[in-house]
Amino acid sequence: MMDGGLKVERVDYNELDTVARVLAAAYANDPIHIWAMPNAETRMRDAVMFFTFYFRWMQPRNWEVFATSDRTAVLVTRLVTKGDSVYPNGVRHMPSLVRADSPANEYFRWIETFRPDIDHHYTEFLGSLPDAPRGIGFFLFANVLKIFDQDGWPVWSWSSNPLNLPFYRRLGFEIGPELRRDDKTPPVTIIWRPATSPPVIPEKP
Repeated sequence: MMDGGLKVERVDYNELDTVARVLAAAYANDPIHIWAMPNAETRMRDAVMFFTFYFRWMQPRNWEVFATSDRTAVLVTRLVTKGDSVYPNGVRHMPSLVRADSPANEYFRWIETFRPDIDHHYTEFLGSLPDAPRGIGFFLFANVLKIFDQDGWPVWSWSSNPLNLPFYRRLGFEIGPELRRDDKTPPVTIIWRPATSPPVIPEKP
């Protein structure tokens, strides 16, 4: 718990407009969002639209959304079982912004080829408002990882921003090599946090 009694909470779907705006602001300078939404004048509006549509789509698909109690930091994750695809047809669904045959969906399909074929938690989005308290993203993710550790789940994700890699390393992630699909798309780095064994509960005497 941070100063002021800040907590980590699961977010109800009636708050997804707030979540969409937090993540749109957080990803304003992300290489992939700049590439996928090249118009700087409309990028924030497009990002809010994307996240809003995306969260409405994912509502029945067992995604979990966590946020700090002041709603300045948000994390989106899902438990992916062996052989499962995290998106319909194996790709991210971005209605109206990105067509199924778009370069962006081809790019995300390529990233999916690196997903491990074991049960794991996939962290898709993590971000905080630009004026949020320093360290709040770390506070949020560290507390969510404690929840995953209770059941011994490994965590898989990727990052297109090399400046974020020390952050993930501090949280116990192994940092893979930088992967580049082509000269037009941003490179990504796969990150992986091995499973932590669930706690052993002693039998009653």
